[in-house]
Amino acid sequence: MKVKHSLGETTVQAAPQRVVALSAMDLDAALSIGVTPVGAPKDPFGDKAGVSPWLTGKLTPGTKLFNAAPDISFEEIAALRPDLILATGDYAIAKHYTRLSQIAPTLAPGKSAAEDSWQSRQGQVGTVLGLGDAAGRAVAETEGKIQAVADAHPNLKGKTFSVSYAYAADTIATISAPGDFAVRFMQSLGMEVTASLKGNEKTASQTQPGRLSPEQADRLASDLTVIGFTSPQVRDTLEKGPAFAKVKSTGVYVPVDNATITELRNPSILGIPWLLNQLSPSLKSVK
Repeated sequence: MKVKHSLGETTVQAAPQRVVALSAMDLDAALSIGVTPVGAPKDPFGDKAGVSPWLTGKLTPGTKLFNAAPDISFEEIAALRPDLILATGDYAIAKHYTRLSQIAPTLAPGKSAAEDSWQSRQGQVGTVLGLGDAAGRAVAETEGKIQAVADAHPNLKGKTFSVSYAYAADTIATISAPGDFAVRFMQSLGMEVTASLKGNEKTASQTQPGRLSPEQADRLASDLTVIGFTSPQVRDTLEKGPAFAKVKSTGVYVPVDNATITELRNPSILGIPWLLNQLSPSLKSVK
């Protein structure tokens, strides 16, 4: 089996028995088609063991969770004796690929972790594991759940949204570029990015989300305003700012935790239903 990707191609001679996932997206992609990785990174926003909230009670002791921040440990990965490494969600794959490939065949992103949709990632992982049909069914099932929520909330059609992340009390990152995963996800529910963020899609480097100062927070106001905060302290400081009054008085304001904003920005096939449940009460309130 040969699978092409951004850094070449991965060849697997037989059905992998010891799979290591290098991201939450890769872990979910494998689990959703019945493959339990022997190793995966801890979710920094999960429980004490590093398990993502949507995997609570679903991850067996057979999966060893390891620290992947500030960087992965090649020695720890090698100790798991993998016969396949899933790295489609690795944003630093260009730095890691050569050494990972020396440990085991490694599946890199199709284009990049920042560009590949959760659907294309699922297809990649399904193909390399010899479970392409199961991957297709998993994608269809999850897309069906998204559509079901959109159908259940016709009030969202044509309404505006903004999604942002407050890294610090003086910096709000706007997530409004057309290709951003969070934007695509909200658009799949029938909504559109608020016009007030037009022109703020990216920074000058075109590699990071646009930025707003606290004095510009009023530009986030929309029918549904979702903001993630790094800490309660950052949230408290920003919410007290005079420009934030418009956010609170316009539409539905939804402050979310790190796990929710991270899943919205990096959707994984098993995390999406959890995300829909997290947002559902707010979606009902949009007028």
